[in-house]
Amino acid sequence: MNKTPISELDYELPVESIAQEPYKIPEDSKILDASTKEIYKFADIDKLIDSKSLMLFNSSQVVDVRIKTRKIKTKGKFEIFILEILSKDTAICLIKTGSKKILNEEILLENFNLTLVSQEKDRFKVVFSMSVLDIIQRFGITPLPPYIADAEHKYKYYKNFFSNKGFSTASSTAGLHFTSNIFEKLTNKGIEIDYINLDIGLGTFKPITTDYVEDFNIHSENYEIDKDTFENIIRKKEIGYKIYCVGTTTLRTLEYAFTNSKLKGSNDLFITKGFKFNIADFLITNFHAPKSTLISIVQAIYGDKWKDLYKYALDKNLKFLSFGDAVLFKIINK
Repeated sequence: MNKTPISELDYELPVESIAQEPYKIPEDSKILDASTKEIYKFADIDKLIDSKSLMLFNSSQVVDVRIKTRKIKTKGKFEIFILEILSKDTAICLIKTGSKKILNEEILLENFNLTLVSQEKDRFKVVFSMSVLDIIQRFGITPLPPYIADAEHKYKYYKNFFSNKGFSTASSTAGLHFTSNIFEKLTNKGIEIDYINLDIGLGTFKPITTDYVEDFNIHSENYEIDKDTFENIIRKKEIGYKIYCVGTTTLRTLEYAFTNSKLKGSNDLFITKGFKFNIADFLITNFHAPKSTLISIVQAIYGDKWKDLYKYALDKNLKFLSFGDAVLFKIINK
């Protein structure tokens, strides 16, 4: 098998093309039809989708896992990023502080205390003096992507209005363009809407660091698809419905579940050049960062001309990454 040099997933992304501010009205965002290179207002997306279609969304919600606090004695800043809850008072976390991180020593903070009990690379197993869920509910703030300047007014725009389960630390950003008004337009046209769940982690932001794409170890994320939902997807596919995946996480989850015949588990599917798609007919997604596993998906769908498409989007002043605009891809296996 010929491997893909990482240069094939690289392009120049100007800083000014990275959307720092969300669309206050999500429907005002734009969507590029990759097949025709026509640009539409996202409010009109129902006109791009045939009535005999099933649209799938990732229902996992972004949890307020960032905790900003201070040490009681020194008043020094102390930031906690909760990655995974292990038990009522224990979690895997990232820790940001100006002082040395000492294991098995209780740290007295404003509102609660904690102890770092073990460390693996940059991740700590942390025992808190109160329930982790209580800490999140009372003191947590929304985690924005590392390339977006932190500001409280942006937090509500980083959550999908339909998300209602799961534990994600990053958003399924393709869903951010949708509103209840758009959902009403879609359903009035006869388009079916359903949900699967994949908990998105920080690995989604990690660039590919190997010389060849296929040598990279992609992150794993927990997923779950309801049995009735999956059977309905297969049934609709068999009778000619077009399956639209909203977001790369939805696409990866659907294809992984089909290939492995498992509706729940850990998903480490790495979609690279030459991948054969089994279920998905269309993908709605944002414009992604250079050298990312998400660009690898774009290349697998659109081929090597994806760079021309991205240059076209940049020339047309479309906005990139999480708060940016969207693109619609038709999936054709070659």
